[in-house]
Amino acid sequence: MSRASIEYSNKDYESIRQELLGRVPQLTDRWTDFNSSDLGIVLLELFCGVGDMLAYYLDAQAAEAFLPTARQRQSVIDLCKHIGYRLDGPTSSTTTVQFSLPEPLDFDLSIPRGTSCRALMEDGSIDFETVDDVFIPRGERSLEAYARQGVRKVQELDATGQAWQQIELSGKAIAQGSIRVQIDDETWTEVRHFQESDGDSFHFITDCTALDVTTISFGDGQFGAAPIAGKTISVSWLESLGENGNVAPNRITQLLNPIYHENVQVPLTISNPVAATGGSSRESIQHAKVQAPAELSTLWKAVTLQDYKSLAEGFPGVAKAKVLDTNDCQNIRYYTVHLAIAPNGGGLPSGLLKLDLADFLEQRKVATVEIKLFDPVYLPIPIDCTIYVWPGEDLAVIQRRIETALADFFAFDRVDFEQTIHTSDIVALIDGISGVSHLYLHSPLADRELKRGEIPVLGTVALDVRRATS
Repeated sequence: MSRASIEYSNKDYESIRQELLGRVPQLTDRWTDFNSSDLGIVLLELFCGVGDMLAYYLDAQAAEAFLPTARQRQSVIDLCKHIGYRLDGPTSSTTTVQFSLPEPLDFDLSIPRGTSCRALMEDGSIDFETVDDVFIPRGERSLEAYARQGVRKVQELDATGQAWQQIELSGKAIAQGSIRVQIDDETWTEVRHFQESDGDSFHFITDCTALDVTTISFGDGQFGAAPIAGKTISVSWLESLGENGNVAPNRITQLLNPIYHENVQVPLTISNPVAATGGSSRESIQHAKVQAPAELSTLWKAVTLQDYKSLAEGFPGVAKAKVLDTNDCQNIRYYTVHLAIAPNGGGLPSGLLKLDLADFLEQRKVATVEIKLFDPVYLPIPIDCTIYVWPGEDLAVIQRRIETALADFFAFDRVDFEQTIHTSDIVALIDGISGVSHLYLHSPLADRELKRGEIPVLGTVALDVRRATS
């Protein structure tokens, strides 16, 4: 008797059911009732349901083993680890704050790193902290400093002295790159791996699961130092609001940490002359699926123009990057690379973001190459259009639909550097909205081809919505 087999591709409920029913006559000639009421058919269909579910889970498990088909965040995190790529957590926005005095002082006024300030919003408040020790020189009235969004949290525990000690942090929205580790008076440095660390290197690595549980790990005394038993490990980090930390200029007005000189409080005021930009939520798995192979192709060294673009777009806080050089040469004969970057959420990159990115690329570029970073140029595209709608349609409703569609079309995440805006796309967009009969586009009259470093944004919108004659 030949054994019946189920085809590999036929694993759904109905296929399994038909295969099993076809095998019944091979087993016995006494089973002749194939109605749904038969107890044997009931059991057979139950087994088919179980088989269908098992087949689904097997397929799903196999899909999680490959980056393009993985759907679970933890699977993407684990796969990216194999190529040295780590998904970013929430990214804090950055800005420049200005400290001002009512009158110049006759001494240098020091403002320590970590000085907290606050932006008061209609629905709450958003905290920032300075990133460097700065001072207002005597005779001066103001000073600008870089600040990063977040609330500083601290967690302390004792070192065990064991190799590969791990610490699970209590924070769930830890800003990317904001973790600091202090043991006694020694500051430990975060690294991506311990391969280049020796036994006395004060290094640690971080890891974050799909459930946003962050752990830090120390070395074993051979690859990275192991904290001495009994020592107090102090870990601090910034709790980030992500994209909600992108605030407009002049919103930071409250200084949370008063500044003293010889036990006398100094009357300082604070503001942010530029917007806070670059804040974003944790990296999506869709972005990681694109960015991880792009960075792997560079081998984390910038040689070609595409390498600079890929590495810049993988840097926390950067949403888009564009190399502005016109020369088509793709090798290290480039002695100056001009790179425009746009931060997460749009707007202009902060000075701190450009400084951090420059340091990051400096460690990965060819020695003979100089890198210059530029702000993006946002080019407004005005829309002037006469729209005719079908009789019976509400003109105000149609206008709101068109305005929403145009805003989505020019949304920051949907446009790119030097993207040509085709009039045919705008006409098709508006004409495809429910209720629109036809339209006449007055502006733009022709396709708009953008120059280097330009990003299209929606300009003024003039819509003349009329009712079409029947």
